[in-house]
Amino acid sequence: MEWGHPENMIWLLFIPVFIGLGIYVYRWRNRARRKFADPELVSRIFPGRSKNFWLKTLLISFGFFFGVAALMDPLYGEEEVQTKREGTDIIYALDLSNSILAEDVAPSRLEKAKKIISESIERLGGDRVGLIVFAGDAYMISPLTTDYNSILAYIDSASPELITNQGTNFNSVIERAVEMFKGVSPAGKLLVLISDGEDNEGNISKSENLAKKNHIKIISMGVGTASGGPIPMDYGRFKEYKMNRYGETVISKLEEKNLQSLAGSTSGFYIHVDQTNTALDRLHNFIKRQEKEEKNSSMSMGKRHVFQYFLGIAFLFIFIDTLTTEYKLFNNKKL
Repeated sequence: MEWGHPENMIWLLFIPVFIGLGIYVYRWRNRARRKFADPELVSRIFPGRSKNFWLKTLLISFGFFFGVAALMDPLYGEEEVQTKREGTDIIYALDLSNSILAEDVAPSRLEKAKKIISESIERLGGDRVGLIVFAGDAYMISPLTTDYNSILAYIDSASPELITNQGTNFNSVIERAVEMFKGVSPAGKLLVLISDGEDNEGNISKSENLAKKNHIKIISMGVGTASGGPIPMDYGRFKEYKMNRYGETVISKLEEKNLQSLAGSTSGFYIHVDQTNTALDRLHNFIKRQEKEEKNSSMSMGKRHVFQYFLGIAFLFIFIDTLTTEYKLFNNKKL
């Protein structure tokens, strides 16, 4: 037999305390009676007093013992149990355009974005999660799933090199999310978009309309700074920065207005990622407020709870105790 809550065993310490208190009371009452009446006379007036006193003490002690055993949640054998899962469906969209490599936040925008997604997923429980990466095009890396480890493993290796069509196309992200959210209740669609907000396609309003039409709430998270930073380009052993056609270093800046517009138009909200933990707290406070749905249920074998038998025995002892009087109020013998 196993116990679900063995920590409740501490309550058993009250049994010797109760018995000790009973012994003290029993002796004190005996001494008090001997002062006012002859012991033989008392025994004839209240025959069986001693026997019934200890019987009641034992009944209460056994009742308490089995009550504590019930609190410890005894587990014996196995039974088939139905497990229900409630949660929200969340798609994370990671910007892998070249500008995400800028280092105006430490260690870089990309590493900051990866950290946000990884630590956010680790805070979840029961929610289905999907992953999209995007630049000029958007790609589904994982459909909605509760297998968090597979998504976390991919995030570690994500980089702009994986997407040949560079730029930033938010509309392609929404289109991919619409496909992934098919069959999901309108109340349970969250798209967490992590980006620096640069929009090379100029289709923000189109993206907003598509998201609203499909009841997708967007939580946009901006990584980067208003002052911006150069975009490092790795050429083997040499590290240079992206240049424009005039030979000038390109400075990529955080475009908050685009991200704020996407979030505000879809009943979501915008978070500027400055302190990682603060940003995560704000994100998950929003997720917790969303309507939870029963996603599915499954049958599995689990330990059988048998506390009710121990509780029944406890009540039986207490019931017998209520029927037992400490004194016999009459005596067949003549005084």
